[in-house]
Amino acid sequence: MLIWSGSTLAPAADPIRLTTDGHIKRDPVFLNAQGTELLYVVLEKPNQLRLMKLSLADQMISPLHMSETRSEFEPAVSASGQHIAFVQNRGNLSLALVIEHLTKTQVGEVPPGGGFSGMHSPAFTADDSRVLFSYPEEGRQQIFSVNLKGEDRRTVIDSDGVNNWPRVSPDGRQLVFSSSRDNDYEIYIAEVDGSKPRRLTNSPRQDLRPRISPEGTRIAFTSNRDGNYEIYVMKLDGSGLLRLTNNPEQDDFPVWDPDGNSLIVVSEREGQSDLYRISASTF
Repeated sequence: MLIWSGSTLAPAADPIRLTTDGHIKRDPVFLNAQGTELLYVVLEKPNQLRLMKLSLADQMISPLHMSETRSEFEPAVSASGQHIAFVQNRGNLSLALVIEHLTKTQVGEVPPGGGFSGMHSPAFTADDSRVLFSYPEEGRQQIFSVNLKGEDRRTVIDSDGVNNWPRVSPDGRQLVFSSSRDNDYEIYIAEVDGSKPRRLTNSPRQDLRPRISPEGTRIAFTSNRDGNYEIYVMKLDGSGLLRLTNNPEQDDFPVWDPDGNSLIVVSEREGQSDLYRISASTF
């Protein structure tokens, strides 16, 4: 099968379905460099998003926090595999950033701000020393970083509009994110300290949730530039754009397999939302 994206054709293999319950899902991320376990979010109850672990070897699924009753979502895992960060709902849209050791011992947090606000989209630096996140403040949404205790807050990206979904390159030198500073969500790249931001995409619709590949040369992201949310991939400089999915329903939340040959995505098919593996080895 061939996928058409502008003037570019990309061969596509059939996706492999990893979950089968059909419940609403989001935010998949690998828990280890071996690619054997996934962490993702499922809408378990009408009022609770829950962090779940999936073992790819035996398809066993279990909650990360067995007795948690609050919503937890947007997990990030450090490059060392020692720490996770996630957003936790403290009530009435009051969101905290929680940082844990994978022994499930909390090491730090950023408590909710005033009013209906909170942290979003945590991401670790490559050396595991800091956590980036998006936060609305002073009429715009900026990207900040803190240490693993949730302290020493620093501004990383500051502009008009919304800046969200930060991800650091494997070599620790660059940062990709999505920004609405030009009145439309586009993908940008900057130095890891936020300097020298440069726009990579230019479409009339939304380009969201960029993820840099394990070898640091490609970016996968979600876009509705063709009228439906699909998964795209491009080179780190924004060239070589390819569309990887072709689904009349929604494909979203791409995350790279550690081997760089495939992506895990949340795909909606016949009204069922599940995790799928799609090939990215042809790019």
